[in-house]
Amino acid sequence: MNNIFLTLIITFSSALTWAQQNVFITFSPKVANADLVMGTNVSNLDGVDFNLEYFDYYISGVHIIHDGGQDLDLSENIYLIEPNNNVMYLGFWNITNIEQINFAVGVPPNLNTQNGADAIDISVYPHGHPLSFQEPSMYWGWTSGYAHVIIGGLADSDGDNNPDALFQIHNLDNSNYLPFELPVVQTQSNPSQIDVYVNCNVDVWIKNIAIETIGVQHGSNAENVLMMQNILTDPVFNQSASASLSNASKEIGTLTFLSENSTLSITWKNIKGVDSYELTDVSGKKVRTGAILDETGKVDFNNLSNGIYQFKIFDKNSNSLNTIKVAI
Repeated sequence: MNNIFLTLIITFSSALTWAQQNVFITFSPKVANADLVMGTNVSNLDGVDFNLEYFDYYISGVHIIHDGGQDLDLSENIYLIEPNNNVMYLGFWNITNIEQINFAVGVPPNLNTQNGADAIDISVYPHGHPLSFQEPSMYWGWTSGYAHVIIGGLADSDGDNNPDALFQIHNLDNSNYLPFELPVVQTQSNPSQIDVYVNCNVDVWIKNIAIETIGVQHGSNAENVLMMQNILTDPVFNQSASASLSNASKEIGTLTFLSENSTLSITWKNIKGVDSYELTDVSGKKVRTGAILDETGKVDFNNLSNGIYQFKIFDKNSNSLNTIKVAI
């Protein structure tokens, strides 16, 4: 998404445009089917308490299988998924129904390490690019390349329910880059927006790894390999039973957006009873708020950081009248 020029105008005037939709995929971190809260004690599948300081990974090699097996190839894009930055914007496409997403966790071999056919030095990537410098670092040098996934924190080593032992699992090596296929159901969030909500089950991802004694594992050791293989053998990624529920019927009027660089313009039409708006980032933090009076209008936002945002319009009783997810 970074440094990509986005011009997205959504209308509903023709049958062709009805098929064009903004497509988002959200990877929600979960433990025991509940939302993961960083720094909070949770339990792994063996009942060992742990809490996380960080949990970041790359998604690449994306293919969207849609409308009877058609393949939308987005494999040139790289996405960095973090606990509070876990929404991928895939673009504005002629798609009606998404049936499957194919992807890999990690950086593909052609971009990873000095032997990659398309690899470049990390300093060449612009600030904000997924393959540029990150905090914590995802890059282990020109020879070792990028970590596909990094996870670290504290685990309970003595059974007193108090996480005390440091563990870090940073998975490297091209052999740990594994393609994966996930049949999905989509959510029709509004007439022009498709969301695919995927659970990322952290406790399943670290299955059979003794985090309370493992210490620091940076590389392609047995534990690193096991963690990556868990993606193929266990439901590390899945969907909830309510994933296909639609909010489209609840919306009033229409919302459209146009974004270019750090500027975002949002237009609404025929939304009766409007009173205020709210723009939030992916973590739910309020970025901008304001009052509105007319059922058709426009608001401009400048100097926004690249990312995914949500714009909502409310009535005077703070009931949501319409919402749209937007990308810059």
